[in-house]
Amino acid sequence: VTNKQFQRHKLFTRELSMLLYGFGDTMSPLPESVDVLEDILVDYVNNMCVQAAKVSGRKNKVTVEDFKFVLRKDPKKLARVEELLAMNKEIEVARTMF
Repeated sequence: VTNKQFQRHKLFTRELSMLLYGFGDTMSPLPESVDVLEDILVDYVNNMCVQAAKVSGRKNKVTVEDFKFVLRKDPKKLARVEELLAMNKEIEVARTMF
């Protein structure tokens, strides 16, 4: 493992700090706590993308259906994905009306 693989970009620091606060942490949680949570989140997202890419039959093309297939054994997450996709469709329909 090289240093290049572990370069931190702090993509979710602000959001994770607010999430921690919302779940009972202090207003400004320890940076180490946020860093650990961000590492877990980035690792999870990376693993999901790798699994979806393995499921996908096409090179360099991952679809929503591939992610749904990967989540098929986790009904809570799959239901949330379905809910977000339905909301996205509603928003698209509403935008076309204006």
